[in-house]
Amino acid sequence: MDIVSFKKPDANAPTDEELVLTARTDTSGGAMQELLRRISPFIISKANSFGQTEQDRQDYYQEGIVGFLSAVHAYKHDSGTRFSTFACTCILNRMKNLLRQRSKGSEYQLLSLEQTQSTQDFQAGPEDEIQAAYDAENIIKAISQKLSPYEKQVLRMYLQGESYTAVAEKTGKTAKSVDNAMQRIRRKLKSEADS
Repeated sequence: MDIVSFKKPDANAPTDEELVLTARTDTSGGAMQELLRRISPFIISKANSFGQTEQDRQDYYQEGIVGFLSAVHAYKHDSGTRFSTFACTCILNRMKNLLRQRSKGSEYQLLSLEQTQSTQDFQAGPEDEIQAAYDAENIIKAISQKLSPYEKQVLRMYLQGESYTAVAEKTGKTAKSVDNAMQRIRRKLKSEADS
């Protein structure tokens, strides 16, 4: 059973799995935007579940987007797993990692991961879908317009599972340069999520 089923607009719409394959080669961003539109209500719901303050929710939302992008690039069509299941796992893992990082510091109260809303209980309402479509469009624009060619290259390699060191070797830059690029990418995505 899937963790969550993303709503398709109609029976003739492409499946999530078809959209993933298209998104990897589609330079217009349409397939990625549709996938993000479908999954954004889930990301918003989980960010709201994990976050205690508005700033926390925005941070978790940003991590959810990074998890989603990672899922699109890492998904193996022939694995026998539905994309929605894989994407939700990637998104939740990113959010849980942020929770763990924050719980190491004393200023954040550790929340039980079991206390978060079950992903099987998630149902998007009409307002979530409208917000998701708007958010998806803005994030795709941010990725395509705000990131430099180097940042896009670094993000693509990172989402494919490359370490900072491996990205540095392949781009001819230092690991610190890659780290700086990732920090800029996060800031740009965060500023887009904040607006």
